[in-house]
Amino acid sequence: MSVRLLGIDFSPREGSNSGLLLEASFERLADARGDEVVHEVIHLRDLHLETCQYCDVCGKTKSGQFVPCIMAKKDDVQSVLDAMVAADGLVIATPVYFGLPSDLFSKFIMRTRVLRHQDFRLANRPVGVMAIAARRSGGAETAIMSAWLPFIRNGCLVVGNGDGTCQFGAYGWAGGRGHILSDEWGMEQGFQVAERVFSIARLVQAGSRALDFSNPMTFSHTAGTRP
Repeated sequence: MSVRLLGIDFSPREGSNSGLLLEASFERLADARGDEVVHEVIHLRDLHLETCQYCDVCGKTKSGQFVPCIMAKKDDVQSVLDAMVAADGLVIATPVYFGLPSDLFSKFIMRTRVLRHQDFRLANRPVGVMAIAARRSGGAETAIMSAWLPFIRNGCLVVGNGDGTCQFGAYGWAGGRGHILSDEWGMEQGFQVAERVFSIARLVQAGSRALDFSNPMTFSHTAGTRP
């Protein structure tokens, strides 16, 4: 079986370095793995995205019934959530703004809460992060680690890059559009992140088939709210 990878570009800019790094990393991985990998990149800036309403009822009622996000019919987010659930592994790329992921990342990631409430539908998916900063010391590490947190809340498995350095993710260095393509080390790290996500996704896929495994995690509205 092929491993399906989904890349999400969280840059608000057309022709973003984030998107270029994702696409180049996936293309190199496909050249190396052939039919073993299927990949897609979604550029969130091209979609209509509403803000989470913090209704606190999304995903699952107190009686245990699954319900969609109340905003699902008002924007394009559901299509992205469906693609995330269908994927075996996730790779995200974001520009670094003040040491943090982009505001587009923050706006979107809150909308994945519905999947968490629906008994952790993203559980056990490996997730790798690419962060592109204008300076080598421009906050890529803090942006990567910040991006990890909501994915951990979703039950995902965060990974770093490969055995070249085995660091936290890909640290790209770029300014103007297309500059990332001249950052050889950043491009190498991007490929290593994609390859690492692919390897872990394939391992999880094979183990799940061998064990006839299904995700046992269930969401509770009351867990951790009582003394």
